[in-house]
Amino acid sequence: MTFDATPDQAGFQALVDPVKANSARSWNTGFITTGALLVAAAAVGIAVMLATGFGSWFTITLVVVFGLLSISLIVTSVLRGRILRLLAGDGAVACSVSESGVALANSPFIPWSDVVFIGVLNDRARTARLRSVPVFGWFGSLALKAGNGTILCEIAVRDGEALRAGFPDRGAAKRVSLYGRWADGLRRGLLPLLLDSVLSEETVQAVVRVLFAEAQARGIPHAMHESTFGFMKWKGPLLDPDWPAELG
Repeated sequence: MTFDATPDQAGFQALVDPVKANSARSWNTGFITTGALLVAAAAVGIAVMLATGFGSWFTITLVVVFGLLSISLIVTSVLRGRILRLLAGDGAVACSVSESGVALANSPFIPWSDVVFIGVLNDRARTARLRSVPVFGWFGSLALKAGNGTILCEIAVRDGEALRAGFPDRGAAKRVSLYGRWADGLRRGLLPLLLDSVLSEETVQAVVRVLFAEAQARGIPHAMHESTFGFMKWKGPLLDPDWPAELG
């Protein structure tokens, strides 16, 4: 099974919002740079304290924890950047939908025959509640600036390994999650798209409408959820043959 075909003619095209995309890239790059500087500062601080005997083990532990948090910031930002590249590529088109399938800016073409489901998680209500929490909400707001979208669209494919292998961008390829192997010998793959990170509000709504309409016309499972747990219960059995029945 291959994912290198191209659609005959795009029936719908979603364009990147350049202001949102550039802002998200800038903030995300800033997080990576900041994280690297903080890690370096923590390493120097630990080395100095160990060499001079200044500071207690408690102080050193705090600096180590600070360094680990900085590393987490870098890792999270790198992963977020890979997701952003799935829609925000070199061109203006983020997503094209045709009779043949779905084409993304930085992903192999996905024919409809290989789509297992299309799911959308609307996380805006939960995000709004979290943003009202002191301190945590401030960090959440910064993450949103860096591209942490609140509308997650996931496209599941039958052969996730083939989809991964077809990516020209190896970093972006790693964003395709793989699940247990089915009786047909294939592992389902899940491609996450943070729509509102790089698309305008109108375009986000249009993409969801078009994808759901095309899925419905072909009998492909599709649904929108506002609960992360409910979303997992719905998609889990479609992805993994060993998904616990009591959770499905």
